[in-house]
Amino acid sequence: MLLYRLCSAGLVIVLLSACGFQPLYYRDGVRETIREDLSAVFVRPIEDRIGQQLRNKLNDTLNPTGTQGAKMWDLDIELTESTEKISLESTSFSTRANLTVSATLTLTPVDSELLDTHSGSVSAISSYNIVDSDYADIVAERDAQSRAVVSLSNDIRRQVALWLRGGEE
Repeated sequence: MLLYRLCSAGLVIVLLSACGFQPLYYRDGVRETIREDLSAVFVRPIEDRIGQQLRNKLNDTLNPTGTQGAKMWDLDIELTESTEKISLESTSFSTRANLTVSATLTLTPVDSELLDTHSGSVSAISSYNIVDSDYADIVAERDAQSRAVVSLSNDIRRQVALWLRGGEE
């Protein structure tokens, strides 16, 4: 049994090295930190309350130490939010809804000598229950927005790290 596990682990390693897999934080076998590059990204203000929450979360994830350094990149984000009611009862009332938040990203250099402008989009879907209480509906929708913000900020951080690292879009 142990020999089987060792052989299968070895096979997985060989297959991953043959497919061109390369970790995000390692280049040519040497640990390369991208933290300084991420902290050089300035997140422009985003409209609406959910945009403010996303900007705050991104500032925390891109620059967790909060150090103030020279900003080399501007990150512009435009959010769109939509709600789709699903799970209808026989009385035609919805009991569940999907909140979809989409972000369009544009990463532009502050210095005009750098010509690498990147753009892309990410989205997050968060579900919540619809009940008879208006207050509970508002709280459930805000909670869904908060979960979508966390998901979007993680996806945006990953996308920006790939762009700064020079990976494929």
